[in-house]
Amino acid sequence: MKYFFMSVILLLFSVNSFSSILRSQIHSIDLGQAKARHLLMFTNGRTAFLDPKSKILVEAAQQSLQNGDTVEINLDSKLNLISIQTVAPEAVLENEDLPPSEMLSYVPSIISLVTAQNVFQGMRRDYQNQSQCYNRAHIWTYEAFKRNALRSNKLFLFFTTRYIRKYNFYWWFHVTPMAYVGGTTQPFWRTLDRRYTSGPLSTKTWTDIFMRNDALCPVVSTYSRYRNHQQEQDCYLIPTSMYFWQPYDIQRQESTGYVKTQFFSSQINAAYQEAF
Repeated sequence: MKYFFMSVILLLFSVNSFSSILRSQIHSIDLGQAKARHLLMFTNGRTAFLDPKSKILVEAAQQSLQNGDTVEINLDSKLNLISIQTVAPEAVLENEDLPPSEMLSYVPSIISLVTAQNVFQGMRRDYQNQSQCYNRAHIWTYEAFKRNALRSNKLFLFFTTRYIRKYNFYWWFHVTPMAYVGGTTQPFWRTLDRRYTSGPLSTKTWTDIFMRNDALCPVVSTYSRYRNHQQEQDCYLIPTSMYFWQPYDIQRQESTGYVKTQFFSSQINAAYQEAF
């Protein structure tokens, strides 16, 4: 087990060990204070830093955020943004909004540890190395539902700007499938992260893989509890149903009341195409 987690640490380190080119939309920008670098967060979960003295890049980033552009960015080994340019937009997915009258309460499955281990072992491992966590998680939960009739959950781990800036961290969120093993309260939650772990794990054991200070990540129920409390914690956890795909699903539930109650073929197809 120690060897496995050392391999995970090396894999995570490699994400931040060389320059890279990314294509995504800008989710938000956290402006640096007292000459600190600006922090850019992208819809694909990655982060980048921007020198406030680079006026042209700052203006380009702010304009791209305002327009909702898809951009291609070049980062150096310290996640500093070197260049940014607008590229062809990502495919627009079909309208998935459901009227409130069609919303159904979600009742997750409660399974045994043996079943959780079998589900974990059945998750495909032929993912693309540079694939996004939310696409992998979406396919893993979708296929477990189709194959085992498992009504699983997802667990979103959100890293705060305090943590990202302190550790020059390369993600602002990560997500994994999660199952209820023997009960529904947090002690019974088991993550099923087929890429970064070797079996079902408790939430604290799972978050410790990514938290360099082993911080405890409080569980919150709304996106605003994470967004509005960036300096109080290093991380937050938000559990959702298996149907939630990206953070915007959590944001939309809070702002509009719409709750996803099914998988949508356009999102499944997009997840397959990007991740596998």
